[in-house]
Amino acid sequence: MDERAQIIEQLKPLLSRASNGRAKLDPLPEDARIIEDVGLASLDLLELRFELEAAWTTQITDGEAVSLKTIRDVVDVILAKSAAQ
Repeated sequence: MDERAQIIEQLKPLLSRASNGRAKLDPLPEDARIIEDVGLASLDLLELRFELEAAWTTQITDGEAVSLKTIRDVVDVILAKSAAQ
């Protein structure tokens, strides 16, 4: 399994927690939109940010958080943060 696929698998429980179990996770393609396709509410995005920061022990800036529209965006930010550490 490549690194992007591993991150997506790690994202599933985080998305589920952030949405109180409402997230539609199967399948979870990279082009899935977090609000429209996965089913998170706009308020869930703040919780998702906290979940990502805790899971990857990193800080996500306000600008990065606002740019998280698709699963691909989330994976890209995580990969960039991991490379910078």
